[in-house]
Amino acid sequence: MLNKFFTKPIELIVGEQNLTLNSLTDFEFSLAGRTSVPSKKITEMVKCSLAELKNEARSIKEIERRFVSVLSKSIEEPSSIGRALRGMDAQIFSQDHNWRLIVSALRHGDDELNEFRRIAVVKYMQYLSSRQEIIKHLYLEKKRYVRSTISPNSTKADSNFKDAERKRNKDLKSIPDIYHHAEMEKMTKGEYVTIHMQTGKHILILLSNNQCELVSDISGIKFIDDSGRSCDLKVGKNMIGRDSKSDIMMNANLRDISRTHLVIEINDTNTLYLTDLSSHGTSLPAKYLESQIF
Repeated sequence: MLNKFFTKPIELIVGEQNLTLNSLTDFEFSLAGRTSVPSKKITEMVKCSLAELKNEARSIKEIERRFVSVLSKSIEEPSSIGRALRGMDAQIFSQDHNWRLIVSALRHGDDELNEFRRIAVVKYMQYLSSRQEIIKHLYLEKKRYVRSTISPNSTKADSNFKDAERKRNKDLKSIPDIYHHAEMEKMTKGEYVTIHMQTGKHILILLSNNQCELVSDISGIKFIDDSGRSCDLKVGKNMIGRDSKSDIMMNANLRDISRTHLVIEINDTNTLYLTDLSSHGTSLPAKYLESQIF
């Protein structure tokens, strides 16, 4: 879908720059380098206290929730993304990589910019994910340092750390071996993966660490959840998550599954477009990610 070319170039004014875009691919490429966190920002984050890091993580998570809602609605109603961006305070966007200027530029214009807007939101969410990873790492390192400083000889702290390690190893072992053999990899949040389903095809899928499956038979395409429950997928959009409004509602006790976790769109040729909108990720066999069609 990103290889769409336009009959005439689209002009986008970002600050004092005038960008000429001939295709969606041009725009996506121009944003690819803006998903990392600048070294200056990392330096600032290193100086933050534990409380400040925690507050920033919460703030980013809240912004991500808003963007997930925007992306989810835009799948069904493409024009809604323009209204959503215009309704947002530009201050919530970082000035890193000129993100605030880019989003401000996209707030103007008509519906021909909707796909550009969607790509920008997806890429900005990837930038936020990069920040979250750094915050998480810094928070754990600072917390470990504070603990060792306060009680360097404490066996309790060491015991807590070992308990956490045992739990983490237990969680890893709980994932069936079949996933390790299948070389599962996480989808990129917000970017769809295309899969062509032939009759008789079975595809392993992880919602966070919960084993699910996509199955195609003569009656259609089905989603098998972690409990073995089989749900028919309809042509069009299928929302999967813990939210009561989901087309396929997952067990509410599975806290690592997001309220809006995964969107599966199906066309009448049994082609699936999977979009991950979750906090903890969706994983597929690596071969499907390597052969993404844009």
